[in-house]
Order: sequence, then structure tokens, then C-alpha cells
Amino acid sequence: HPTHGYTFTDAAVLIGKWNVSGKMDWELSERISIDENVSTRGLIEPTLGILSDNRLLMVMRGSNDGRPDLPGRRWFSISTDGGRTWPAAQPWCYDDESSFFSPSSCSQLIRHSSGKLFWLGNITPENPDGNQPRYPFVIGEVDQNSGLLIKKTVSLVDDRQPNEHERLTLSNFTAREDRESHDILLHVSRAFANSQGTELNWTTDASLYRISIA
Repeated sequence: HPTHGYTFTDAAVLIGKWNVSGKMDWELSERISIDENVSTRGLIEPTLGILSDNRLLMVMRGSNDGRPDLPGRRWFSISTDGGRTWPAAQPWCYDDESSFFSPSSCSQLIRHSSGKLFWLGNITPENPDGNQPRYPFVIGEVDQNSGLLIKKTVSLVDDRQPNEHERLTLSNFTAREDRESHDILLHVSRAFANSQGTELNWTTDASLYRISIA
């Protein structure tokens, strides 16, 4: 806990295999660690996706909490042995190798029946401060060779409106594909949108977004 922040974590995966008794044997992968001077809360809430040649992409949440001079980034690593070993995490960027800002919030990789791999999460126009802001919310396609986010495909799903609180939170979500329409269904609540001043209103509606995939 080197930074005395809320948490400090490494990332890892569990690899399961059925045994002859019909139960699972579990193997813990190599852990992915990061220096506190580049991400003050370590690597958090990894999400996984399969790339070409069965390589495994892990995208992780970082943080610059307490160190707003650091760039708020996503971090990634690619395993070539089924998730057992992982190279050191690097800042995740666009396919043209340009960087983007992202707050400390969860994200999700989702495989679509079209064969495409999508990433959903927050990308901010300016450097975030720890967890904030958790908007806009975007979706973009992942290049399955490089494992990077294809810049021209990044599309806005939702953003803060002028009358909404600055602590609006568009995160803590889950996404899935509709088996009939093949839309990506995004379940997320627009938390704190109706708050006033420093008092946060924790009650909000559950929202469902339908994202059409061409």
C-alpha cells in the first residue's frame, strides 16, 4: 500500500480446468504489477478479450489519485500462453499509437457475433483526477492484431448534460449481446445526475442502452 490511497492492487487471472471428478482445478497466473509512480492504485478491474492467434488481451484500470500531475491511463498486457504469463503493463493507446485519457473506472471488452471485439468505458478530453470525471462513455473496436483501440471507431454513447451534477457517474455497468437483434445491450445507471451541491443523491433509474452494430 505504498501510496496510502484507497487501495493498491496487482492483476491476475484464474485458469480453470475440469478434472476427472467433474470439479475444477484452478491455477493462478503470473501477477501483473506496476510502479506506484505511474499508477497510484496499481492495476484494477482487468477485462479480457481474445485476439488473433488466441493471444489474450487484458485491459486494466489505473489511477492518478493523489498525483494529478500523472496522466490518467488505461493499461494493457497481452499473453501468448493462455493467460499464464504476462509482459509488463503498458499504457493502452489508439491504433495510431496516440494516447488518450481515461479515469479510474471499470471497463469491459466484449466479443460480438460479427467477429469484432469491442471495448466500452470512459475516455475524457482532459486529464482526469483519480476517479473523476466518469463521463463521457464510449464504445470502440479493438484491433485484433495489435490489441489497440481503433481510433476512428470510437463513438459516444452518453455524456453529461448541462443541467447535471459534475459528479455524474456513467460507469459500474455491464454489457451483453442481444441474441436476436445482435445489438449490444448496455446496463448502466446515471448515478448522481440529480445531485445538488456536495450532497450526492444515490437514487437513480436503471437504464438500458441499445447500441446497433453495423
